[in-house]
Amino acid sequence: MQTKKPKNIVFILADDLGYGDLSCYGASLVKTPNIDSLAKEGKLFTDAHSPSALCSPSRYNLLTGRYCWRTWAKTGCIWANDPMVIELDQMTIGSLLQKEGYYTGLVGKWHLGFGKPGEKNWDDLLGPDFNKEISPGPTEVGFDYFYGMPATGQHPNVFINNHMVDNLELDDPIELHHDQRPEFNTTYDKRPRTYNIVLKITGGKKAQFEFEMGAKILTEKAVSFIDDHHDKPFFLYYAPRNIHSPIRPHPDFIGTSGCGLYGDFIHELDWSVGEVLKTLEKYKLVDDTLVIFSSDNGAVSEGHRPAAYVNHYGHKANGPLRGQKSEIWEGGHRVPFIAKWPGVIQPSTVSDEMIALTDMLASFSALMGRELPRDQGQDSFNVLPAILGTKTGNAPLRDTMVNDSHLGLYSIRQGPWKLIFGQGGGGIGWVREQNDENFLQLYNLDDDLEELNNLADKHPDIVKRLTGLFENIRNSGSSR
Repeated sequence: MQTKKPKNIVFILADDLGYGDLSCYGASLVKTPNIDSLAKEGKLFTDAHSPSALCSPSRYNLLTGRYCWRTWAKTGCIWANDPMVIELDQMTIGSLLQKEGYYTGLVGKWHLGFGKPGEKNWDDLLGPDFNKEISPGPTEVGFDYFYGMPATGQHPNVFINNHMVDNLELDDPIELHHDQRPEFNTTYDKRPRTYNIVLKITGGKKAQFEFEMGAKILTEKAVSFIDDHHDKPFFLYYAPRNIHSPIRPHPDFIGTSGCGLYGDFIHELDWSVGEVLKTLEKYKLVDDTLVIFSSDNGAVSEGHRPAAYVNHYGHKANGPLRGQKSEIWEGGHRVPFIAKWPGVIQPSTVSDEMIALTDMLASFSALMGRELPRDQGQDSFNVLPAILGTKTGNAPLRDTMVNDSHLGLYSIRQGPWKLIFGQGGGGIGWVREQNDENFLQLYNLDDDLEELNNLADKHPDIVKRLTGLFENIRNSGSSR
């Protein structure tokens, strides 16, 4: 059994891809042969989590090993006009692997802000000047190379090459304008009820890309990254736009699935993953490369806002799970997770170990033979034994997990038990009721994965124990 660290690491994080959106996870109206090949040649996880139900917090969790609700951003999105939420001295997966000699690259969605990290200044909301060098950003927190979008589906809809907007003409500068967007107050998120957010743009016409071309452009950049650095150890964090709204696949993929544009967009994602895998084969890097595929949160299965609504034609984007993106139920944060490393990870294996994207920092640190400093990755657990198949004994590698919804509804999980601190799902359109704090949801996921049978009144002892655990994790600053 190989124990040395991999020569290369590729982490692919899809956008809004649900637990039921891949054929290897049971989908029948879409075909995902390239992603399925990772499961056939590696390990598929059935209990992996974001653990946030929204884009930005999940990406922060992944890169830093720390719950995003510990930052000023709380459980909400970090917009293109926000300061960078990652502190410059904060360890990330990128900076960890940089120090180990890997050339690190991020291609795709960033969504963690630009400019000097710090508290959001609600009186200064224009953010960075996208006509000049944009810094600090990904290249200041662990990535040697960055090519991607500030976010997805929001302005400015441009690609940034390291520090500069790509294809920007100086005589047609980008101008950002304020717009109003409602925001709900929640128990732990004390942002203003309404605030200005940049949603409108004028100028920069040549720099703005067509959504239909997004996957083609990003795939080309991901492939080029491997082309350029195949002769040395590299880490590629590839974050495609697919399948985040607007659902606009390239014409080459329209009509290829059995569930409309939504399925076509998944097919485009699978093609993109396939191009990355083919490039590894081209340079005979397959056996030396750890490839991990996952998603940042659950799918939009019911259209949580009109602009994002898609007819799924019977396709169950989140499989048997209740809820969807932005919600606290499993459909909001239980995600696909597949790992492949030939000769190390046994092919066609399945794990029901509870893991989270937050765990990647501690796991990669262990993979490098390093101990994670106590003041970094405060919520990251080493789940490498589950990924590599070297775990012994029945004790869980991660004992507890806190999840959060878009609007600040939290849950805590320990073993099969999941306690939600309020009613409803806490997603887009949710309003906290006055009696929410007295209404708890307790589910045994081993017996009730669909979260239909609320057992809170029947198990006050479990409610008390989990409440105490949650308060300790929330107030202590660390769960590791």
